[in-house]
Amino acid sequence: MSQWADEHRMLPREAASEPGQWRTSRMPFLRAIMDDLSVHSPVTEVGLKKSTQVGGTEVALNFLCYVIDHAPGPGMYVLPTLPVARNFSEQRVQPMIDLMPVLASKIGAKRSRDSGNTTLMKKFPAGFWTLAGANSANSLASMPIKWLVLDELAKYPSDVDDQGDAGTQAVRRTSSFTTRKKIFRVSSPTIKDACAISDDYESGSMGTYHVPCPHCLQRQVLEIDQLTDDGQFVCTSCGKLIDEKHKAWMLRERGHSEDGLAEWVHQHPERKKRTYHVWAAYAGVGLGYTWREIAELRKEARDNPEKQVTFHNTILGEAYEGASQRVEAAEVQQRAGKWLRRTIPRGCLVLIGSVDVQANRFSLAVWGFGRGESAWMIDTVELPGDPTRKEDWRQVEDYFTQPIINACGIAMRAERVAVDSGNWTKEVYDFVRPRQPQGYIAVKGMRMQDHPLIARPKKDDSTKRGKVDKRGIKRWNVGVSTAKTTLMQRLMKDGELQPGQYPRFHFPADLELDFYKQLTAERFDLIAKRWILAKGVRNEELDKLVYAYAIACSPMVRIHVMREADWASLEAKLEPVNDDLFAASRPSAAAPSDPSATDIARSSAASLAAAQPTPPKPQPAARRRGGFATNW
Repeated sequence: MSQWADEHRMLPREAASEPGQWRTSRMPFLRAIMDDLSVHSPVTEVGLKKSTQVGGTEVALNFLCYVIDHAPGPGMYVLPTLPVARNFSEQRVQPMIDLMPVLASKIGAKRSRDSGNTTLMKKFPAGFWTLAGANSANSLASMPIKWLVLDELAKYPSDVDDQGDAGTQAVRRTSSFTTRKKIFRVSSPTIKDACAISDDYESGSMGTYHVPCPHCLQRQVLEIDQLTDDGQFVCTSCGKLIDEKHKAWMLRERGHSEDGLAEWVHQHPERKKRTYHVWAAYAGVGLGYTWREIAELRKEARDNPEKQVTFHNTILGEAYEGASQRVEAAEVQQRAGKWLRRTIPRGCLVLIGSVDVQANRFSLAVWGFGRGESAWMIDTVELPGDPTRKEDWRQVEDYFTQPIINACGIAMRAERVAVDSGNWTKEVYDFVRPRQPQGYIAVKGMRMQDHPLIARPKKDDSTKRGKVDKRGIKRWNVGVSTAKTTLMQRLMKDGELQPGQYPRFHFPADLELDFYKQLTAERFDLIAKRWILAKGVRNEELDKLVYAYAIACSPMVRIHVMREADWASLEAKLEPVNDDLFAASRPSAAAPSDPSATDIARSSAASLAAAQPTPPKPQPAARRRGGFATNW
């Protein structure tokens, strides 16, 4: 593909700092990436984690042109949003087509009748390129795709129309072509632990470009720590300073230039997916920032967190990990009480259940709440099962049917049970729908930062006539970011309490460390202003707490607005003081009863009963007078 690009690719004046004929020699490190995308290469997936101004998008456009002229077939070019895709087509793709006769002869004039050349569709003999937006599931849902470009992958939404992340949806379109497909992922990184291009890079061969020192000829990777404040690199081998005037020679590739020594070195050459990383220091002379400019940008970013993010993403081509807030699992575990799971301590007056549905199991929890929104972890369990099998759901219902005895010997059950419907939506709805009168609720986590803790329910069922079924399923949307911020702040504050102060969270003694790791799995990035979950880390316990707390604050329970009189009424029912008052007056089973003590107990009970106010007798409802028209 690199040879085809050197012969045919033209750079339009509207979008290039050096318009005219494409020359791979200006950025030799792009040659291997382009050749992996050629039809002769056995590589099917290529990834480029990059900074700006290093030619990543130009490689994608070279691939687009190469397919049209040399390897026609169905292709898709995905950008973060549909408006971005339209602008990209008008400002980058169409001018390039108009400038290259090899493409113009295969694609009709734009907007001419039946030309097949529209803003988002470029048809050519035996193939097409469609431009799609990652924010639209409809634009991603097309016919099978052989050639796929995912540009600015790190900026794609994590979930599109409840169908998963956009990158995965697009990749599914290539499944029909197995070993004949090509997938090119290219992007600048974003935030660590939430960056798709960084994850893609680490799952591949992890290639870095090694360039020679002009003094000792030792090959090495250019690292930001080697760059001095005056814009020179320090050789890791001989220690001498390398001036930027040597840059053009240093970039010359081994095997493609007589005196070239630079080459790609892959950390995992055995992996089939080829992934590369290149940053601004490698940009061709005159095509990007100079080394001195990079040093000045680093100096400006040192004391400015927002500039640090930009510097890491756009200059270093690395995901940024800045200041963040998180709760340590081992620290929370040390706050556990002396009671055990499935026991309810005093003060816990409301129980809420929650269910996180996984592909091969149901993760269940019961949380308790009391005055001041204090929370108790009552029980957590995982039940193996297939959510697509109705019989496996019975164990979920059986679990929440079992009573839990509180400190006063009174049986309690979960008042409401929140079931996550984000995945396996149909199966969750089928389970919850007939059990709504028993307190089962379908919930879904919403990731928007400003989403309220819990919103008004959405009615998802419809009648045969297509109207909303008022008696059908109701789905409650939960603002997970809002809930996590509140709950994690309380967990942190509990760690700052002085001896004798009452915590907001209470945990039993027999919970494993894994529970606390899942509960504290996410960290809040202070720059990105969002909660981030590291790849491969489970957070089911946190999700179950979020859903239980949201339902506890819903209009059905309302623990956040309950008055002291409400709590006192619940307390009287669930933790009656009379139970302890008469326990000492009851005779022991091993000793004969004392008649005098029995009389005293009876008189005390009679006096207390007499002191209770007699409830008023219900009055019969007044008979309505008049007919329908009068009352109306």
